[in-house]
Formats: sequence, C-alpha cells, structure tokens
Amino acid sequence: MQNLVKVFEQATPDDMKLAARSWYTYHELTRRVAAKFGFPAATGAAVFAALSPNNDYHGNLRDTHRLLEAAYQGLRVEDFGVSTFHHNKRKAWAVVHGADPLALIIAKKTRSFYLNICDPEDPQPVTVDGHIFNAWRGQRVALKAADSRVSNRLYEVVAEDVRKLGRKHSLVPNVIQGAIWHTWRRLHGIKYTRQLELWCPETLAAGLDFEPYTKWSEW
Repeated sequence: MQNLVKVFEQATPDDMKLAARSWYTYHELTRRVAAKFGFPAATGAAVFAALSPNNDYHGNLRDTHRLLEAAYQGLRVEDFGVSTFHHNKRKAWAVVHGADPLALIIAKKTRSFYLNICDPEDPQPVTVDGHIFNAWRGQRVALKAADSRVSNRLYEVVAEDVRKLGRKHSLVPNVIQGAIWHTWRRLHGIKYTRQLELWCPETLAAGLDFEPYTKWSEW
C-alpha cells in the first residue's frame, strides 16, 4: 500500500480533477449513446466495458456506438466489425439482446470497470489495470506483463488497498484509483487521451453531438 500512497501524494489538482470526473464522463457518455438507440444506461455501460479489452478509449466509444446501432438496425453480429477481440464482441452483442451483464462480464478488471461506470458512487468495485498494479508494486513493467501477474487473489489485495486509501481520505475508491492512474502516467511520461478539453472529442467518437464541456459542468 505504501507505494500507492507515494504516488497518490504526488497527485496534482489537475490529476484530482480528472479522477473526480472520469467515471461520471464514462457513465454519461455510455448512457447517452445507449439512449440514442433506445437502450437503458446499464446496457450502454456493459457494452462499453465488454468491448474495452485491448481497445483504446476513442476506439471503445466508436465500437460501442457501432454495436448499439447495428442492434437497433436489426443487423447480425457478423455484419459489422469492432477493434477488440471477437469473443468480447459476442458478449456485448448478447447483453444488447437481453443477457445479464454480470453473467458474462466475469473478469475482475472488466467487471469492476462495468460496475464503476454504472454507479460512480459505488464504494466497492475498483478497476485494477496494469498501471494501478505497477503503481502498487512501485515498478513499471509492460502492461501485458503487469496484467498477467495479477491473480484473482492479488487483484483483491490491490483493490482493498485502494479502498483503504479511499476511507482514509473520505473519497470514493474509484477517485483514488483515478488519481493514482493519472499521476502514475504523468510521472512516467505515458501519453493518454485527456478527458478535460474545451470541446468533447469523445462525443464525436461516440457518435454524439459536438458540444463544449460547460454543458457537463454539473456532473
């Protein structure tokens, strides 16, 4: 846990601002793209989470829009492509057609990602990806190597350390996770897609309107 503390203590106000808004951004984007095609918010979150492995942020948004639009149009799962693994595409497709997301999204990281998006205020799920694991260990290794080292037991150890840090600072654990994630990447010069911009490039990727972030200022 001490390594997480060291990283968290180096978080800037901008890191904290990004962390506080990230999950609300995911929630609102997936809710809106789902509503565009008549699906409930939880379906949008589940599709986005199911398609997330091996997918970049904007690619994930584009794939979510593409899959939901295909389902709305009555297409077959073979009629369109996505950027991630085929079995994840089929999971997302099954969810759109009524399958229980929690019965299909069982990998701890992806499941937590889904639950964090559904309810950004939930104090239980913690999304532990390779960056968080590297921060926990205090050593940077390739993300695939980091992910491969996180057993289910170790995942819970890291997640509980994030929860403890959240309780200490009276913050929802996913805000702690987000702050550590942004800080670790900044400290190591790892590029990422910023969410706080004057305009919303992710709304374009999600097939939504081109609008300023000021419309989302009350999140």
